[in-house]
Amino acid sequence: MTDFLNNFFKITDWIYNVLPWLLIFVVYLLFKDYLKKHTKENTGIKFGNRKTAYGIIFGFIERTNRVVYSPCTEEGHIAVFGGSGLGKTSALLIPTLRNWKGTSFTIDISGDISKNVEIPNKLIYEPENPDTMPFNIFGAIDQIAGEDDKNEALENLAFLLMPEDEKMADSAKFFHTEGRKILTAALIAFYHAGLDFVEIAEKVVSSSWKDLLNDIDETKYNKAVQYINSFQGTSEQNTAGCKQTCDGILKLFATNERIKKTIRRPHGDEVCFMPQILEQYSVFIIIEDAKLDLYAPLLHLITSQSLEYFSTRSNHATNMILFCLDEFASFGRMEITAALRKLRKKHIRIMMLTQSIPDIDLIYGKAERSSMMNNYRFKVLLGADDPDTQEYFAKMIGFKETTKNSVSTSATNKTYTESEGKEWIVEPADLAKLDAKDKSLILLYNGEHIRLRKNYYFK
Repeated sequence: MTDFLNNFFKITDWIYNVLPWLLIFVVYLLFKDYLKKHTKENTGIKFGNRKTAYGIIFGFIERTNRVVYSPCTEEGHIAVFGGSGLGKTSALLIPTLRNWKGTSFTIDISGDISKNVEIPNKLIYEPENPDTMPFNIFGAIDQIAGEDDKNEALENLAFLLMPEDEKMADSAKFFHTEGRKILTAALIAFYHAGLDFVEIAEKVVSSSWKDLLNDIDETKYNKAVQYINSFQGTSEQNTAGCKQTCDGILKLFATNERIKKTIRRPHGDEVCFMPQILEQYSVFIIIEDAKLDLYAPLLHLITSQSLEYFSTRSNHATNMILFCLDEFASFGRMEITAALRKLRKKHIRIMMLTQSIPDIDLIYGKAERSSMMNNYRFKVLLGADDPDTQEYFAKMIGFKETTKNSVSTSATNKTYTESEGKEWIVEPADLAKLDAKDKSLILLYNGEHIRLRKNYYFK
């Protein structure tokens, strides 16, 4: 009996000492399998320490310090959705910019982002502050050698300022298209006459349509004059309407005194913003929130010129550039869908931040929005109050198979029925409660989804 008890106590003592380590080992194996599942090839994400992770920082796993991130060297654009105050900037954009190994471009509403991102080679362009670097609209064109190539670039600039819009009524489209001819002629004629962009804008806006066409004609620069020849003998009322449409596009650049001081060619060796400098510097464009609508044409031009430059970038470029568009819907219509398709192989990653699906639909329509979203490899939802955004993400997360049992009773017997069905994995209405419930977000990638805690930069 004594030997039995001694053996029993030895066994229980062994279990007491070994069992905790065995449990830890089992947990390790489970966590290892979890990581292996989610970091398999081509997912584009990794799990790492919050201090050493670099790239797009999505958030961290509940009750751990493990951060989920997409390294800078990976491919894939990012779409971030969430209403005001849900952490698009503080939980995603700022942590990402702080941990980005490359250069970046950021639209900084109210300047809160740049203040909290201390990185090397950082430049600021603030349209209302002449003490910051200027924006040189003609910078890339000035570097072109051939005259015909310059003219082609000037014509393209007119298209960036007055892009096509398929949703325009036919009458509006006429004035828009013909007004762009006047703008193109003015840009080509007066650029070769030595004027800077703001000077051209002032000249166009301050002139009557007759005086402007005469001034273009008097330059004797045939490649400009040919754009306005079609106005000869046409209705003066229509020509005036076309000129008025052109004026509306240039008004901000011609009349806003602050803007006029910050859009110019550089003086001497002065650093100025043009898309090429993103190869070496990270640039923050600071706009006051209250003036976002006023400066929308400027933001549209800056972002469009940058995307245009990226499209010509070599596929062998080594520097990774992160292109961050906060309040995306405020920029108006851009050729963003084409850029999403083309820039993936050029080491450019676009990070779009907006509030809801309807914000995009309002500008681009549902068909183009659908195509656009297909080109975002990573989609992040911080919360959704509107039904369209809730339904979109609930459908992307998907359904789960369920078995339902029912009982029907008659006077003589009971009938048991089993049926297969589907239920939402996440109910659409629950997507409005992500922040209020546990400060979480949902990351969707490669047909999978993962729920993460928000990674606020100040915590």
